[in-house]
Amino acid sequence: MECPDCNVSNHSPVWGVTEFLFWKLLPKKWGGGVPYGRYFKDGWVKHNRLQIISSANAWHLPEALLAGVCWIEVGGDPAIVDTLAFEVRAIDWPGTEWFDESFTVTSPPEKTSFGAVSMQLRTAARTLGLDEKKMDVSQLRELANCLQHDVFNIQLVAKHLYLLAEKDNFQSSLPHLSKEQIRIVGARYNRGVSLTLEEIKKDTSYGDFIVKNWLHFSALLLSTWEPL
Repeated sequence: MECPDCNVSNHSPVWGVTEFLFWKLLPKKWGGGVPYGRYFKDGWVKHNRLQIISSANAWHLPEALLAGVCWIEVGGDPAIVDTLAFEVRAIDWPGTEWFDESFTVTSPPEKTSFGAVSMQLRTAARTLGLDEKKMDVSQLRELANCLQHDVFNIQLVAKHLYLLAEKDNFQSSLPHLSKEQIRIVGARYNRGVSLTLEEIKKDTSYGDFIVKNWLHFSALLLSTWEPL
């Protein structure tokens, strides 16, 4: 399996263990907590603004929609947590059908999320036109590595958002989605494609956040990056 642009790097700020602990443990008055997380998110989007803009344009997306998804997803668990989760799940799911159906206690490895802009491996595989059920652990591991490169990560998230718009027949409205359509596409990024449109409409909080902060995300794309 080859991931296009997989090894291209634009040297984005990295959310590692140090940043995670600073965010979780340091009080706001000392520069930690929620303000630190927001500051990092803003800096990450600013740093990647040109890639976000080009990827959004390539898939006919509103630029602020892609920027909003990036902003929300960046700065969760550090990558080491995802890597450890994947390796544990890979051991727990050896690929023998009878064993996998009877003795596993963890989620399948393809349900592990990777990338600064978090995406499950199975979602990434399907976005690339692959069948995650036919991928062995080494192929999933390679895809995980690709997702941890921000250029590839952003490009794939953009393609996935386009497919989500297509899922609900919004593609003819692109790039000029209505607020309601943005809420739904955003909610689908968070909640998945298996739900019906009516089920998605019952909880669009993820998409609501993007609409509410649209001007902020748009402004970040006009800014130049300042070092964190």
